[in-house]
Amino acid sequence: MIKEIRLTHEIARSNAINLISQLPVDSDHPLRVIVEEDKRSNAQNRMMWAVLGDIAKQVTWNNEKLTSEEWKHLITANLHGQKCVQGIQGGLVFMGQSTRKMSKREFADVVTCAEQFGAENRVIFSIDAQEAINLANQYKDQLSKVK
Repeated sequence: MIKEIRLTHEIARSNAINLISQLPVDSDHPLRVIVEEDKRSNAQNRMMWAVLGDIAKQVTWNNEKLTSEEWKHLITANLHGQKCVQGIQGGLVFMGQSTRKMSKREFADVVTCAEQFGAENRVIFSIDAQEAINLANQYKDQLSKVK
């Protein structure tokens, strides 16, 4: 059984508390209760690709044009320590994190990192990319108020 409750209002919080209080306690077969942030939304995902697309069109990296997908790998690897391994048939592979599994906070970090890189490289962002950047900033502002 998987039960998911989104804490969007006080009634949802009460429902979660009631549900947990009714769960059995069993040291041999314990249940897990996981509290986590929402994953990134489809809208966030579309907007991230707008930012990466603008970078891909306008930036040449080490004398090479990279695809939006390659920029995604490069930026997510940058956010997580730039781990790089040798490829199976040579070359190097950056080990970026899957954006599919990211929380909204982590996803906002990807957009912010891409935006900072783009600004440093004189990228002119499209309206869709600007919307993504603004959404990431708004989300980060909301999170800064949560202690």
